[in-house]
Amino acid sequence: MNINFKNQLLNDFSISKEEFDLGKNVFTANDVHESFLFYNKYSFSIIISSNRIFVRSNNSDLINSLKNDYSDYPAQWFTEFENIKKLESILRSYNIKIDNFFPLMTFSNRYVRIKHFNFDRISKEDIQRFKGISKMPFTFDEDDRIGLSFYDNNKLVALCGASTIGKYLWSIGVEKFYFDKTYEGVSSAIVRSLALIIKKEYPEVSPIYTTQFSHTASINTAIRAGFDMNVCICGNKIK
Repeated sequence: MNINFKNQLLNDFSISKEEFDLGKNVFTANDVHESFLFYNKYSFSIIISSNRIFVRSNNSDLINSLKNDYSDYPAQWFTEFENIKKLESILRSYNIKIDNFFPLMTFSNRYVRIKHFNFDRISKEDIQRFKGISKMPFTFDEDDRIGLSFYDNNKLVALCGASTIGKYLWSIGVEKFYFDKTYEGVSSAIVRSLALIIKKEYPEVSPIYTTQFSHTASINTAIRAGFDMNVCICGNKIK
């Protein structure tokens, strides 16, 4: 597991390295802190990673209930349809509903082959000039950190950016504006290039990439860029 992703889990799920190394599913009742990964700031969240289930909420009764049902549950089967229905039923009894269920992808050390393109670095100070042009790569607030652009002559083909999303994690977003065959592979190349810059220049943080299960092209982009699949489920109180 990526060390900074592990540090984020230790932080958000209030567990020690010794507890983590036991290799068991984790169930934590704690209050949200500003240092949490954005998705762990929900009333309820689950992250499935490295064949383990990490569960947190500020409701200790809910956590005890889930621990009773899932303490030894195999993580690889957790997202089966019948189990998700069971989870939803448990959550409803505590007045909570699932708001999102999506791939949360972490950067790995595995070798991947990508096409070569020449990208331009975008500094934090220059990000605002892309406001109104693109929505995906940047948040256009103080969380933005760095980006890359790809131009073909004066034509902006792709943008990629990284923004703070937790104490130890930055989230990468990418947008491609032209889909000619000439630019095939540019999305995975620009995502990987930015991830490698972060890894080299900012070793205290690591990049993640989030999307939706329905967006297979986005998932494939991340996989080709060297990211591995985890799953995040998060929910809030029913209004």
